Amino acid sequence: MRNPVSQVVQSFLEEQHQKEQEAAQKDENPEAEGAQEREYDDNGDLVICRLSAKRKVTLQEFRGKNLVSIREFYFKDGKELPTAKGISLTEEQWSVFKKNVPAIEKAISKMESRI
Repeated sequence: MRNPVSQVVQSFLEEQHQKEQEAAQKDENPEAEGAQEREYDDNGDLVICRLSAKRKVTLQEFRGKNLVSIREFYFKDGKELPTAKGISLTEEQWSVFKKNVPAIEKAISKMESRI
């Protein structure tokens, strides 16, 4: 079983790789634009992945900054809305987090081996 941190990071990296491939394909075939649909939530944020029925990772813009958000959501009046439970990271914070994922995974493995 993969831990949630690994899933988030892997999904983000796969999305970035996919974007690079799509950009390369658009250069080769400009008519292919719009061939793949992306999922956006009710706020217009790009959904990177769903961690569970209530949690997901999104990319959003807030006050001119791009944010990676890991947040819980709920439904109200047919709309999926974010709760206060979660975290939003700036691009700089996300970079620091990504660089430290191996250390986090190592610490998790060490903790699991004690159990």
